[in-house]
Amino acid sequence: MNSNAIVKVLTDLVETKAEDLSIARLQSILQPANEELTVLGCDEGDPLWKLSVQFLHIQHRFLTSCLIQTRTSNNGDAIEEELINLPEQQLFLKAVDRIRQFTVNLYLPKELRGLTKCDLKMMVQLEADEHRERLKYCLEAYRKLFEYKVVAVQTKLEHCILEYIAGVFSYHFLLGDFGCLRDNLLYKGIELFPTEQVFKSLLVIKGVPNLPLELAKQIHLELLRLTGESGGFPVLCKTLLANVPSDETPTWKKSEIIAKILASKGHTKKFYRQVLHDIFQFYEASLFSSEQDNLSFVGTCIECLRQMYLLPSAYQELRITIDEYFVGRFDQLAEPKEFLSGTILLERSQLMAGLYINYMAFSGSSCTSLSSSILVRYLNVFLKLYSMLSATAAEERKYLQTLILFCLSNREKPELESVLEELLLGNENPAYVTKEFHPRIYLKAVKGAETYSLQIGPSKEEDEESLAPTLIEILKVSNRNILIYDVFIVLLKFFERISVGTNENLLLEAAEQDASKCKTFYQKYVIIQALVELISHKHFHSQLYENPSDILAFIKSLLVRSIEGTDVNESLLEVILSIFQEYLQRLQTREDVQEILKLLKQFKSSSYCSDQLRSQIEQICEGSKPKKDFELTPYQNAVSLCSDKEPYCKVYGTMLMIGLLRERDPETLTQKHAVLILALTNLRNVESYAFLNSVRLLVALCDVLEADTIDALIREYQCGDNNVDFRLKIGEATMKTVEAIGPIAFKYREQLINCFLRECKNPIDEFRSSSLANLGNVCKILSYQVHNFFYEMFLVIKSAIETDSYLPVRRAAILVLSRLIEGIDNLLDFQDYLLGIYRFLKFINETEQDDVTRLQAAVALDHLKAKTKDFLTAANTALAAGRLEKEIRIFGIKEQEADERRRNIRGSDSILTKMLD
Repeated sequence: MNSNAIVKVLTDLVETKAEDLSIARLQSILQPANEELTVLGCDEGDPLWKLSVQFLHIQHRFLTSCLIQTRTSNNGDAIEEELINLPEQQLFLKAVDRIRQFTVNLYLPKELRGLTKCDLKMMVQLEADEHRERLKYCLEAYRKLFEYKVVAVQTKLEHCILEYIAGVFSYHFLLGDFGCLRDNLLYKGIELFPTEQVFKSLLVIKGVPNLPLELAKQIHLELLRLTGESGGFPVLCKTLLANVPSDETPTWKKSEIIAKILASKGHTKKFYRQVLHDIFQFYEASLFSSEQDNLSFVGTCIECLRQMYLLPSAYQELRITIDEYFVGRFDQLAEPKEFLSGTILLERSQLMAGLYINYMAFSGSSCTSLSSSILVRYLNVFLKLYSMLSATAAEERKYLQTLILFCLSNREKPELESVLEELLLGNENPAYVTKEFHPRIYLKAVKGAETYSLQIGPSKEEDEESLAPTLIEILKVSNRNILIYDVFIVLLKFFERISVGTNENLLLEAAEQDASKCKTFYQKYVIIQALVELISHKHFHSQLYENPSDILAFIKSLLVRSIEGTDVNESLLEVILSIFQEYLQRLQTREDVQEILKLLKQFKSSSYCSDQLRSQIEQICEGSKPKKDFELTPYQNAVSLCSDKEPYCKVYGTMLMIGLLRERDPETLTQKHAVLILALTNLRNVESYAFLNSVRLLVALCDVLEADTIDALIREYQCGDNNVDFRLKIGEATMKTVEAIGPIAFKYREQLINCFLRECKNPIDEFRSSSLANLGNVCKILSYQVHNFFYEMFLVIKSAIETDSYLPVRRAAILVLSRLIEGIDNLLDFQDYLLGIYRFLKFINETEQDDVTRLQAAVALDHLKAKTKDFLTAANTALAAGRLEKEIRIFGIKEQEADERRRNIRGSDSILTKMLD
């Protein structure tokens, strides 16, 4: 066929106006190609069908002869490529769209003929079989066009694609058999179109009014099948959420429709798994996209996941998959797969991406976010991670804060109490299997850069730090006063439980009982600190004074039990009354507060009330009388000044507080726990004068709160969450406090020595030096009465000298050893390892390269030799004078024991004599 004739036919068809098109005009347009078209053998009795067949033939020949070109490879082989001849491309597209109006469109069911714009007003009436066969013929003709990919992806043929898809389903509907749909070649043609176009076409067809039920059902099944295939979900979202001017349905409503479809029951496991996979990928792609319009897709993904999470327990696999995607990525922080030191678990970019993914999924209301129960098991990880991050990681801290608050805010009161008990006290039978941050993970920052990484560090054994300070910090910077109030009530219950249940367990050994007491004290300390910080939080005051019933009921119940003598705990009452003293004074006009004041007076006159509690109750009852607004008690004035931001005000307030403690001011004594917390807080002040006065305040506190002050300082010194500078300040404050206590500090020697011995292995060089210096000072203050710890101290010192690469640490270690040898009184107590100490000092003196270390080793040897001479002289004198026999006669020691003592002394003589040689 002549190409020019084909071009002439299609050009005339396109240029003819729609209202001028008729059968006669269509026949005249085909005249240039009549010779070639006579061989088609069309039915002469139906001129319209004959024209349809001829034009379908013309458009196919035009495509293959004028548009698709063939190139030749370098080897001379012909390679068919779909290359469109651009000058004639527009002519072809317009002609194809015009031809489909009197071919495919003409044989569609009447309900579907209005799907697309049609300029020709033609109708045919045929028998069902004939109608079906003509539709099939037209569809096959168009399928041959769409086999060329370059044609199937043309957006200007969207009407043709829509009618082709409608025609394929209509043909099988007319055939009455959808079972062989996917095996038909016509259906294979649909797979040639872009997925987006297929989705859009199916949705348009499904929305046609009065569509036959069976056909609508099949379209719906096809939509679900396409959605369940790889990449189907994003296409469905983009199609339904596209901005169509005529569609006024809000985006959230469309999202609910999509979620309702996907989260309905009855889909196959394969469908759910593929859809979840696509949702996760599309969620991340939309979330990290720079285009603002993609945020609507983020909301749709979250809504779909939320609906899936609400499915019954039979769909537990979906919940597990969603959990693993969002919070399962933090499992490596709780259970690392690799424990080799230096292994990088997360870079900053990875951590920030994971937190942002969760932040967007849980930052909305409970109706637009995922279930908060997903986060509960990872609260420990989030809180620990928040405490590790510095202020430079503001974005990560914001994400973590939102996640923690969202989880806690959506807990019922009993559930909140259970969660906080597990986080702060370590419940033995937790309601949730909590993931705990692994102790070997630490944050390694890169110097000179804002990046960091979470890595596996060396194995270490540390006391478990409380998460209460971190939790209180997060609550205070939030505006969730109701949550703060609920947490405050729970902390009150915890404090009562700990204070009441402190009886000794006789089944435990002495060391275990001491450890239990230390743990109980620390729990009480952190809870008191949390209560004081919360009740001092200004934004919490409104909620506290608007809803006082719970707190007043708690205080009343505590007083009633104490008056009846069934449950009297002086320390509990003392702390509770000191915390709520100002609170009771401000609410004195309430009837229930007046009732509490009466109970206080009644308890004051009972035999269970101690003198200190009686003084505290008098202060509360007298302070409940009306005062002018500007009147402050000396204690309140001192606290106000200590809390001031200006350093000179802090110093003056601290001096006033020290004076009140020395004068035994009743109100100050009742608030001694609050004063302790205030002093520890002011130690962080960078001004040296303010710091020194805070140390003086701690020393003054030892007169009224000795044990608690020492324990609090030790805990703060060992707390890894504190920065190094503050911990060094705490060490200095501890030494000043122990010096002020003097020889009485002997009863705290175990806590002090164990604390500094442990920190001698700290990875920070300056901190190891400080710990060794503090250890030496403690031994000096205790007059070197450290016999039980001497060998352990020697091992730590030896390890530091032999392995530590930091020179000041080695110098400090040998100095401590030298002073220990100089300070000990009786060498016989250390006879089992004196030879090892002597050989070690000799080795250091001969091999050490540092002059100072070598000099201290020589000094230590001199001390050891001098002690040895003194001991031998005293022992020989005692034997010569017969004092040993006199001792045997006085104490009734048997002759065998006396002989044993003589042998020990002679054995010691031989060892010491060798050392002197």
